[in-house]
Parts: sequence; structure tokens; C-alpha cells
Amino acid sequence: MMRAFCEEAMVYGERSRPLGEPERHVTVLLNPTAKGSKGKAHFERYCAPLLHLAGIKVAIVKTEHEGQARDLMEIMENTNAVVVAGGDGTLGEVLTGLLRRVDHDEAAQRFPLGILPLGNTNTCTSAIWGFQGDPGPRHLAEATMAIVQDIKRPMDVMEITPLQSPEQEGEPMPKSVYAASMVEWGAYRDAANRKEAYWYWSFLKRYMTYVFSSYKDITWDCSAQVEYSAPCSGCSRCHADTGPQNTKKDNTPETPRRWWMAYIPKPKLVLGSKSDEEKIDYSTIINEECGVMHKTTITNICDVCLSTKNTPQSLEVPSYAVALKTGPVDIGTFEFIKEGWSREWNKVKNYASETIVGEITLRPTGETKTKKGIDRELNIDSETFEVRPMRIKAKPSAVTIFAPINPPSTAHGG
Repeated sequence: MMRAFCEEAMVYGERSRPLGEPERHVTVLLNPTAKGSKGKAHFERYCAPLLHLAGIKVAIVKTEHEGQARDLMEIMENTNAVVVAGGDGTLGEVLTGLLRRVDHDEAAQRFPLGILPLGNTNTCTSAIWGFQGDPGPRHLAEATMAIVQDIKRPMDVMEITPLQSPEQEGEPMPKSVYAASMVEWGAYRDAANRKEAYWYWSFLKRYMTYVFSSYKDITWDCSAQVEYSAPCSGCSRCHADTGPQNTKKDNTPETPRRWWMAYIPKPKLVLGSKSDEEKIDYSTIINEECGVMHKTTITNICDVCLSTKNTPQSLEVPSYAVALKTGPVDIGTFEFIKEGWSREWNKVKNYASETIVGEITLRPTGETKTKKGIDRELNIDSETFEVRPMRIKAKPSAVTIFAPINPPSTAHGG
């Protein structure tokens, strides 16, 4: 398999380039501790050879501490692309650093992202490349070849903005963070994070964690006040300043058409490009529900998830929306263990209800501290954050990634 991929990469490396065309340069942000410190070896075996054979100049930066990838993206320059060699946590740092930049709109187009599934959790890339569980060598090679072939498409993310609770008034507000896949809060998240504590159970640790966690001090109460708006694909309200885009903004005379212009082929439109979106006249689209906030509460549940379409179970979610998924009310010990084992075995998470929203605000009303007085936590793309009020909204086509529209594994039945 690797021989076939290497031969394909060599075709790109041996292809002649026009005189003066600069060679492609990519910067790889490699998390050496990913996948139990096996990520570096997998990158060197299945990914790096393809980039080198394709004639791409590669600069590798090994991250040494948490937050380094985010800090690097805030000052990234002098590269044609950024390759994220890690898992969901590394990708979340890269997205946050990129979209916090002052020039984030221009930078998101200037630095397309290659995403190599080399982490312990690869939720986003499993949706992109169509695999369940751990990625195989083929998925790593396919993700690398998308960079070689320069296949791009936009990717949606969500913006998570922390809000101040009454007791935090006067404290400096933390900045927004950005995620590709999901926010997870509750007992199942807490139990899954305790797996390594039961290492002595060997391969059974991922099942026993739900047995032992069923009587531990974990987040059994995810009660919260919820305020949300219906999703909107674009209308006169949310694009108030966007009118017809074919009107000229200056007074320069329009260039007259010549007879020979009829024989010049029209430029092809790139699927998903922002230039196409800007041509839509949103002033003619009326949506009375746009921006109207609805209020509700969630009580006595132990599982809450907010996800974008970049998750295997939420592929049908619109790009301008997020899915709010909640677990059953007053779950018992047996049902909790059964669902936990099912998630580990089938890689599928079951929820009692699901609501598609455009923007949502969560204000926890349950206990947000443990019995020892420690702040309870939630996951944002597998990274740990303290539970606090937050506002979440979708940002469609926020970044550009190297990937085909449809997962290649689906095409060849893998």
C-alpha cells in the first residue's frame, strides 16, 4: 500500500514547474506525545515520506507544552500551509490560535490546514476520512496525499465564549476558544477521563471505568438554563449590511464589452468559496425567526453534548448550526454502565433528545464543584475546561482544510 502511495507522490515531485514558481512549503506542528508517544513514529513512517517525495519543503515543529500550537498560530508566517500532526486537542489549539488573529479572515485562507489523525482522540478526522476507532495507515496516507494533491474544502467550526457568573463579576474575561467537533459535559465524559486510573485492568479498563465510576463523585447533574435561537442559513437580519453584490462601489465607468470577449471561457466557480457566498443578495431573504431567542431548562440529566457536523454521528447537521444532545432523565446505575459499555464497544453514543440550534447559551444551575470543592470540568475537543456559563455558535466555512468533499474511505468501501 505504501509503495503505491509513494509512487503517486513521486509523480508530483518529478513534475516540472514553471520558471520562477516557488516550491511549496508546509509547517508541521507535531505533538510528539500523541497516541502514547507513537504519533511521531507513525508520522515518520506513513506521512513524512510522501511529503518529501512530492518535493514539498517541510519544516517540523515539535510542541513541547500545552498551548504552544495556539501561540505559534497567532504569529505564523512564511509558509504555504500548516499540517496538524496530532489529535483533537492539537487541532483545537491550532484553530483557536488561527481564529484569534487580528487578520483571522485573511489568515484562514492563507494558511490551509492539513489534519493528520495521530492523536488518542480523532473525532473530527474520523468524520473527514470515514473511519471508526483508531485510524489505520491508509487513513494517514490519504490525509497526507490530500496535502500533496492540494485538494481543499472549507470546514465549519464553533466558537465557545465563556460568560461571567455572578460570583465571577469583576474578573477578567477569558478569550473565546474554537473547536471543530464537540463540547462534552457530564458523567460519561468524567468516567471516560478516568480510564487510565484503572490501567491494571489492561484492555478491560475502558469498560471497568464505568462500573467504578457509577458510585464516584462525578457530574450526575447537568441542569442548566438554556437560551437558543433557531438556525438560519442567511437572511436580511443576520446579513443586514449585505446587499446585492453586483453593484459598483465606486463611480468608475464600466468597461465596455468587446466582440471577442464572447469567446473567452468563463472562470469556474470553486465549491464553497467565500466569493460565491458574497454574491447572494440576503436583503431579499426574510426569516422572521432569525435571532429570536427561546428559553428552556434541562434538569436531572447526566450527559450533554453540543456538536458540529464534524462528528461521525452529526454529519447531517447544517454548517450554520450545532446539535444539542441530552441524555435520559434520572439514569440508573445499570443503564449508565450499559450505555458506557455500548459506547466503548460500538463507538456510538445514544441520546434521549436532539435539537438543532443556531446559537445557544448554557448557564449551569446544578452543582459545579465536587465534594472536595474542586471545579467540575467539561471537554472541548478532548481538552479540559472548567464548567461555567458559555455561549456557543457555529462559524460556517471558518477555515480551509486539505480534504475531499466526501470521505475517500466511503468511496472504496473501507
